[in-house]
Amino acid sequence: MYFGRKQTWSILETFSHNHKKACWIHCASLGEFEQGRPLIEKMKLKYPQMPILLSFYSPSGYEIMKHYDRVDAVIYLPSDLPSNNKKLIQLIDPSMVIFVKYEFWWNLLNVLTQKEINVFLVSAVFRSGNYFFSPLFRPFLSILAKYQQIFVQDENSSRILSQHNIINNTISGDTRVDRVIQRSKSAEIPENIMNYCTSITTIVYGSVWMTDMFVVSDCIKKFPEMMHILAPHDISMSNIQKIRSAINVPSDLYSDCEWHQKVMIIDNIGMLGGLYQIAKYAFVGGGFQNGIHNILEPAVFKLPVFFGPNFKKFNEALYLTNKELAFTVNKSLEMTEMIHSLEHDHSACQAISDGLSQYFYQNKGATDDILSTIDPYIVQNYKNLDDAKH
Repeated sequence: MYFGRKQTWSILETFSHNHKKACWIHCASLGEFEQGRPLIEKMKLKYPQMPILLSFYSPSGYEIMKHYDRVDAVIYLPSDLPSNNKKLIQLIDPSMVIFVKYEFWWNLLNVLTQKEINVFLVSAVFRSGNYFFSPLFRPFLSILAKYQQIFVQDENSSRILSQHNIINNTISGDTRVDRVIQRSKSAEIPENIMNYCTSITTIVYGSVWMTDMFVVSDCIKKFPEMMHILAPHDISMSNIQKIRSAINVPSDLYSDCEWHQKVMIIDNIGMLGGLYQIAKYAFVGGGFQNGIHNILEPAVFKLPVFFGPNFKKFNEALYLTNKELAFTVNKSLEMTEMIHSLEHDHSACQAISDGLSQYFYQNKGATDDILSTIDPYIVQNYKNLDDAKH
């Protein structure tokens, strides 16, 4: 991040020479980018001449997406200092700014709204315990009220904002639903792994941490006849060795020339989304530490999805567990018993599949709803472009 931020100004110098009145989109990290991505791509498709600048806070977003070809430049966002913000706005000359989900850079927001630049927040989630709703931070609420529009994921977020007299909000849903639907239609899986898992009931463990391994290990031991595919969050060889020690059964690496075991560890990045196609069950990691990873990726393939107890900040997990379409586990026995039950209950599996199909059908379309609202602001700034005639 330190060295990446040093490059920000030179990137923006070049950007400012070639582009004016850009749409600036900011994401904290890769997860937020996946929520913003459907909007970015639809905007670029509809308005190909509109320059788009993408900024990140975290290296996990920037380092993976710095060569993303649907935008005109990608940068690290510098620290939220008045001097930085003045220089940023001068160089970018944004026509509008879109923040995704959680990002609140208060000094920057204050300057943007003072300059009457249209600012939007998309796929946002608010909770009554957010610090800026406490009396001490009440001045921040006046900044939230100056957003042109806040697009929230759920009714609870809208209600909380309205209780604090922030009425510039619209319930639009989660754009990440559109993203996982889009990815599921184009997801690819190598033919060799497809053939290797043919006719074998497969469990895929996605983005697993060492804190998840007691669940993974017990499932492997409980169902030795099944195929178990592990995709670690950290694919360093030292971490993979720790995983192998934790499961304590023979395993193959995906990169091995030949495979012989019913446990495979994926030692690359980028395959996980496609792997869920061949799974009958999925476990998503992170729920025994800071929070679960993306459970919509496996759920879009209509799989029973399991995860640890730290999921309360994720609306989709709350909804799906309440509807018994996904399952939280505090101990490995809960997962193994549920899988054993589902293996003998086809109707229950079908009910989960049907329920997940209905969930995605009912919750798609947030991207189009948001774009229809911000369209007039784009047209206003690009009315001289042919694309803006629509």
